[in-house]
Amino acid sequence: MRPVFRAVTIGLLAMLTSACTTGRIASVWTNPDSQPTRYHKLIVFGVTNNPKVRRAYEDNFVTRLREIGVKAEPGHDFVSDANLSLVVRMTEAVSKTKADAIIITHLVTDEPQAQASTLSSRLARVPDHYRNLVPYFSQVYNDVCGPDYYADFKALRLETNLYDAKGERLVWSGRSEQLDPSSENMTIRDVIVDTISQMSLDGYLPWVSAGARQVAQ
Repeated sequence: MRPVFRAVTIGLLAMLTSACTTGRIASVWTNPDSQPTRYHKLIVFGVTNNPKVRRAYEDNFVTRLREIGVKAEPGHDFVSDANLSLVVRMTEAVSKTKADAIIITHLVTDEPQAQASTLSSRLARVPDHYRNLVPYFSQVYNDVCGPDYYADFKALRLETNLYDAKGERLVWSGRSEQLDPSSENMTIRDVIVDTISQMSLDGYLPWVSAGARQVAQ
């Protein structure tokens, strides 16, 4: 494992297990061509080449989704780490679980920017390859699991994309504020809670009351 990737991985595991504070979602895109559908049966895939980080992504999402009444399954129960790059294994898992939506989540790197304390941006568009599940998953796996993805990172964000299973189309996409692997001020667990809350507010998951969000945190 390269030193920079080792440092990022150790930091991620710390963020996934440390005490919770309050996370924030920095930007959101929703499909302008259709009305939101509240999904009740999901499967979650974390994209990374580190099995511990993958399970932490998926299990944290599944735990919170189940708390709000969603039937959710972690992708690692159906697709091994060795087969995660095979899109056909992912689509087979979606079919097997009869999921009506799929969550794909992973880290993205970008340049440092000033952090906002509230939802700061509604995006007008996403890259073309995000629109459909299969090309998106293939591209993001190759990017995120490539040997140089973290080589020159300046900042990290958790990106989460929600796909309708029937049409395999993107309906919701969100990115967190910046995450610092060396800090305990914000954990990925917090961001996952806020990501699910934002999906709920936008009409894609069962409604989560403000009180329920506070209890979860």
